[in-house]
Amino acid sequence: MKSPQHKLQALVFGVCALYFLAVGGYKASHYSPDFMPVYTGSRCLLHGCNPYDIPQLQQQYFLAGGLARQLPKWKNEPPVYPPSTFLVVSPLTFLSWPAARTLWGVMNGLLLIAAAVLIVGVCPCSYRWLATVLASLAFLMSASNILALGQPATFAIALLAIGVILFVQGRYLPLAAVLMTLSLAVKPQIGGLIVLYFLVKRIHWRYATLAFAGAAVILLISVLLLHLNPAAMHWTSDLRENIARSVAPGAANDPRPAHRGGVDFANLQAITSIFFADPKMFNLAAYVIFLIALAVFIVATLKTDVNADSDRQIHYAAIASLSAISLLPVYHRVYDARVLLLAIPAIVVVHQRQRLLGMILAVVAIFQVLSMYTQGLVLSFFENRGEMPHLLQNKLLFLLTMRQGAYAVLILAVLLLSSMFFIGRSTSRPAES
Repeated sequence: MKSPQHKLQALVFGVCALYFLAVGGYKASHYSPDFMPVYTGSRCLLHGCNPYDIPQLQQQYFLAGGLARQLPKWKNEPPVYPPSTFLVVSPLTFLSWPAARTLWGVMNGLLLIAAAVLIVGVCPCSYRWLATVLASLAFLMSASNILALGQPATFAIALLAIGVILFVQGRYLPLAAVLMTLSLAVKPQIGGLIVLYFLVKRIHWRYATLAFAGAAVILLISVLLLHLNPAAMHWTSDLRENIARSVAPGAANDPRPAHRGGVDFANLQAITSIFFADPKMFNLAAYVIFLIALAVFIVATLKTDVNADSDRQIHYAAIASLSAISLLPVYHRVYDARVLLLAIPAIVVVHQRQRLLGMILAVVAIFQVLSMYTQGLVLSFFENRGEMPHLLQNKLLFLLTMRQGAYAVLILAVLLLSSMFFIGRSTSRPAES
């Protein structure tokens, strides 16, 4: 029978989940701008047009019942999703645009709630309050706007999180492999390193291999469909052009401060571009930092060579570290950082063994999650006072105020890597007689 404390925890989580689903689902049913290029691209994949050609996407949008006043700014945010994303989402194209975006929003909301439930469930009962606060108040309550965007990242992160928990627990492995397959097919840059960890550490490695193979098959089928489509003959060059346009000066994916870019980025280029104006230099600096972090992770895993059954806590620490490291090298916005939901079990483990370090991890995680709101407030403050030129000239001040999400991810990566050594050392100590 559940204690009053557990009932209160369930109530807090339930209220936050209902708020997230109701508010986010309502907004998603009316907006979902980030789902629009995916939905119309999927229609193109099935209806014989080019998913990377904007006029053809707009035609599919109107044919599906879209309104002209809700058209996205294609010029600043051209479609750059991999073809596999379109194939995964293609079943929704049998619905009209209003029905598809509503179903997409509700489905993603329910999946993220399910992922949060599983993650809280693997945390020790004595520390369940910390897990509940992080999962519900921090990650769910603040994610309603992300759900409103209709971002495919929500879908990929939720499926990845569910699959990861099932993998570590050794439950429903075929289902876990399917979920991770779909996650990799939609956004491979989010979960690729984590699934690779399962493969290298031989944690149900056959199913991890199936996840990679399944994602590759989905990509192959979608590419084949495009090649068989005469209207999409130049899709590869169109995709390359769209990617180049998206990172051009002033475009949506340009991280440089001079063009007001990178405010809601989570990757290292949002930081390195402050100190290097040349894209080659700030990209190189970001990749070097990422490779250093990855090397430290490899050393940590070698020093804690365990299997899935001997100590799950070490695996949760490794997965948490990879969830942060995966955000460092390539383009990620703050909504991708919701993958840090996977860091909650490790934060709880660290808090259980070293309270101060655990609380620091929890505070930094909450700070990162809320950065999408605090940065907006800071930007409005400086713009209203006409002090943006002064802010742009002070690199350190700009970093601290306008790159909160990016440096919070970097700090989390460092702390979580440190926790791997800490947890590995404490679990390897012989039991006292």
